[in-house]
Amino acid sequence: MRRVVALLLLLGAVSVAGAPTNHATFSDAFVRKYFPTIFASTEAPNAANCLDKVFKNYELKKHINVKCDETDGLDTCSGLTFVSHDDKAIVIAFRGTKGKLQLLVESEEIMYRNKTAWYGGGNVGSYFAHAFNLIWNDGMKTDLNLLIHKYPTYEIWVGGHSLGGSMAALAANFLISNGLATSSNLKMITFGEPRTGDKEFADIHDSLVPYSYRVIHKKDIVPHIPLNGMEGFHHHRSEIWYNNEMATADFKECDAQESPFCSDSHLDYMIADHHRYYGMFMSFYGRRNCTGDPAN
Repeated sequence: MRRVVALLLLLGAVSVAGAPTNHATFSDAFVRKYFPTIFASTEAPNAANCLDKVFKNYELKKHINVKCDETDGLDTCSGLTFVSHDDKAIVIAFRGTKGKLQLLVESEEIMYRNKTAWYGGGNVGSYFAHAFNLIWNDGMKTDLNLLIHKYPTYEIWVGGHSLGGSMAALAANFLISNGLATSSNLKMITFGEPRTGDKEFADIHDSLVPYSYRVIHKKDIVPHIPLNGMEGFHHHRSEIWYNNEMATADFKECDAQESPFCSDSHLDYMIADHHRYYGMFMSFYGRRNCTGDPAN
């Protein structure tokens, strides 16, 4: 029995019933309350319509949309910055994959093109790095620096869905490596994040960003793109896996970078599970300015 327990601890499987073994604590209530709507707001023509659903005393800065692929400029990437005074938090969030074309473009570029060296160390998918740099230099840098200077004691929350999750991981490393945030005041949450960089990047990310959670809904296929080890891609910690419809706080935490006990335990995957998190179809709900039924 002791050998079995030791093996489970080494492989990084932690049930929701037990306390996580890493130095941060995942909160279903915290993530459920804020992040689905934050990520929906990155899709919205008017982000404030979505943010008004969960934030009262906040300031929305620039909502940035840029052309982020090198085909015909058909696909755009998006990010926004705001500050919640009630939560004493500065928030930056990145939009997920928009349409099948962008998903195909991302897959081709991250698997077959050269990776890019990233701040702090390691290499990441060139598509992710290019997209983050475009958004950062189009106004997010200015907005975030202004807010950090104005509210130096506030936490920094970083997040994104799908492609946005990879940009969030890059942003978290970038902010801490460049002294814009500290490891103790930054929280990173992603939904359906694909493998973003190589093993060196993952190791450095884990050392820089202790509060880092990759939330995965059931059989979501995108976190398994590209395959582990393909072109050197490797996940960072920690995985939060809901093998259900996410209606309750029934999840498993796996603190290993690549654990066979969470979503990797499935042999079949579904794109449908990528779109809905915590009962919200974030893309469509956001595009409707967060009106109507969030589940559709």
